[in-house]
Amino acid sequence: MLQGCDASILLNYKGSERRALASKTLRGFQVIDDIKAEVEKRCPKTVSCADILTAAARDATVLLGGPFWEVPFGRKDGKFSFSKEADMVPQGHENVTALIDFFQARGLSILDLVVLSGSHTIGRSTCYSILHRLAKSDPTLDRKYLKNLTRSCKWSYDYVNLDVATPVTFDVQYYKNLGKNMGLLSTDQALYLDPRTAPFVSALATQPDLFFNQFAVSMVNLGNILIPSTPNQKEIRLNCNYVNP
Repeated sequence: MLQGCDASILLNYKGSERRALASKTLRGFQVIDDIKAEVEKRCPKTVSCADILTAAARDATVLLGGPFWEVPFGRKDGKFSFSKEADMVPQGHENVTALIDFFQARGLSILDLVVLSGSHTIGRSTCYSILHRLAKSDPTLDRKYLKNLTRSCKWSYDYVNLDVATPVTFDVQYYKNLGKNMGLLSTDQALYLDPRTAPFVSALATQPDLFFNQFAVSMVNLGNILIPSTPNQKEIRLNCNYVNP
């Protein structure tokens, strides 16, 4: 994300984003490889890995009951990937000011922050990201939910659902959970507590159409983040795991 939507996360070598600690929960690389291989057969040297990623994210959202949006194509793939950049992406323990600053530095608004955080209606996190909440019995966590998480997190590498209620359905339950002190990450729960973001959380929790429509807009905004670069820094990779020879 720090370099824009350029598929740098797919590059697979020592020191790349993909090998970073922050990327340990990422899955589905083989799916992207399979799509790329099929696309190269039909339309060689034309479709970037970055475009495949954005289209796959959209299609996965739709399959889980979420909204459809038109994906603008034409991205190029980056040639560089650094693990330190993956570790600079919010890890689930930042305060809201840090989150807002991170998003605004990339041209994204507070509304984008709250709406894109709604993607946590699906997926999982490692227990490592919430150990600090469990260790101090975080008062912003529902007591019963805290006990359940403590039982589930025997090891830091165990997984827990981001949305405890409907973890495989794209819906507004994530926002409803925040109102019950059942946001998994401290960054999630903080959105409900901070006056800059709380009104958006409340509106989205009760208006599914608003969430779906704005999620489509915010995903396009996210996908359009492109850091200016010289021409020889971008390409259409033939294999998403490596830069072209």
